[in-house]
Amino acid sequence: MEPSAQQTIEILKAAKPLFDNGGGALTAAVGALGAVGGALAAYLPTRLMARHHRETLRKSTAFQLYAELQSLREIEKQRGYIAVLRATVDAFNRGQIKEWTLEIQFHDDRFPIYKANIGNLGTLPPKLQSRIVFFYQILEAVVQDAKPGGLLNKTPNGAAPFVENLRIAEKAKTLCDEAIAEIEHLYPDVK
Repeated sequence: MEPSAQQTIEILKAAKPLFDNGGGALTAAVGALGAVGGALAAYLPTRLMARHHRETLRKSTAFQLYAELQSLREIEKQRGYIAVLRATVDAFNRGQIKEWTLEIQFHDDRFPIYKANIGNLGTLPPKLQSRIVFFYQILEAVVQDAKPGGLLNKTPNGAAPFVENLRIAEKAKTLCDEAIAEIEHLYPDVK
């Protein structure tokens, strides 16, 4: 509802003291608005830049981990680590072997992208953070068992350690696949 001409005149009469030379209210109002405007001018760009930096870091971390996860999955596929474990467990189950050892050489500096991004994991969604940490911890257990001096190769073993290692390796593969799928869902342009 628009004010009538009489109401407009009354509002202007009431505001007249603000515009008189003797009235400090206008000066105070302008000063307050200037202070608020200045604060917003300083705050908003900083806030927007921080948000942009955080999103860039989140995306960069996700893309780097995605690449490492993809490469680990491809290496496992090409070298057939899980297939070897499965074949060993099957041979035990069929009674073809009673004891076995398995030794796989692993580089001492494993998972460099993960290690470089540990401090950035907090930028990722919580479910993805958990999945990635769980994956790398489980994979490290598989590595510890299969590397020289590990559980699978210290002395000839029965089936139990191979069954356990296979179960853990398959869980790691599932977690890897889930993390890759989640990153692809969050960032379709990662592919």
